[in-house]
Amino acid sequence: MPKHIAIIGAGPIGLEAALAAQSQGYQTTIYERGEIADAMRQWGHVRMFSPFSMNASEEGVALLQKADVKTPAPEAILTGAEFIEQYLAPLGKELGVKTHTTVKSIAREGDGKRDHIGEPERSDTRFRLLIEDRNGESHATADIIFDCSGTFLNPNPLGDGGVPALGEGQLRDSIRYGIRDTADLSPLADRRTLVIGGGHTASTIIVALGKLKEAHPKTHIEWITKRPSDIPCARIADDPLPERDALSEAANDLVVTGKVHFHSGKTVYALHQIDGSIKATLRDADGSFSETQTDHLISATGYRPDPSLARELHVQTCWATEGTYKLAASLLGETGGDCLAVAGFGAETLVHPEPGYFALGMKSYGRTPDFLIRTGREQIVSLLTYLKREA
Repeated sequence: MPKHIAIIGAGPIGLEAALAAQSQGYQTTIYERGEIADAMRQWGHVRMFSPFSMNASEEGVALLQKADVKTPAPEAILTGAEFIEQYLAPLGKELGVKTHTTVKSIAREGDGKRDHIGEPERSDTRFRLLIEDRNGESHATADIIFDCSGTFLNPNPLGDGGVPALGEGQLRDSIRYGIRDTADLSPLADRRTLVIGGGHTASTIIVALGKLKEAHPKTHIEWITKRPSDIPCARIADDPLPERDALSEAANDLVVTGKVHFHSGKTVYALHQIDGSIKATLRDADGSFSETQTDHLISATGYRPDPSLARELHVQTCWATEGTYKLAASLLGETGGDCLAVAGFGAETLVHPEPGYFALGMKSYGRTPDFLIRTGREQIVSLLTYLKREA
């Protein structure tokens, strides 16, 4: 009887994993907490760096073409929403996805976390999943778990050292976290906005605010990063992704021309709400403090995985990145700032002490941001080869 794989997450990696597994004879069940590609829908307004050919498999394209679905041109640079509409949603329809179904916890049937530690008997029992859908809670079972749940729904807090800033909890509903809340920036027109964080997410937000300022010149933009630097974005020489380079150039230009007030080497120490605005107390690298006041605050400090899903399993993660331990050891110091330079590595780097459990995609990288959909597809091919060899 074919083994059954439970796939958590119907984003780009979960769907490609299901497609590849089904083609090799596995039974699969795909669980998605919302609609297909729920997390990507929250940044659907953002244009991707990489062309369609880097983000879709030949097998996926062939399946859709067989179903008379017209797919984008290989060189097309799509928004997240376009990628969903033209590829992921029809692919999910062909594969079958349990939408609006949240996997809340995973354990072993009959085995607790302290049972059969490091023993082969650990794999004698199936996985038990606690799931919740519109009809309430129920259990499901599986032989293998592909955890493709990602990190997008778990933004890092604003404060220094990874803990919330003072007052952040009380003001959480007033803070826009990450890029998902920037589809409509019109409420920020002619107002003061403070953006915290570096990287491409922050750059995307800043460029969008720069366009808002063109139409509404009284819009005031401040940008704060922890890393000391004269310019916010380090550009990659001869960048093979022109869209990425254009974003960095545009963000830097806004700073150089004074349209964005840039401050580096600072972290958020405390937040207070005063007469409808937010006062941010900032801690400088030398230990001194300064203050700024803003009408809107956008946090772009990155994301981290939620470890609670697999808490009852024998999962080994890196103490620095919270990514899969062996993969993290391979990743550290390897990228040089270019996600295209990240190797897929082998399936052996995805193995946990828990037999049959694998985190794939962004969740396997933990807090390391240098992940591409293409890399996730390489993980899938390598992992299925590994499973066939180990069977």
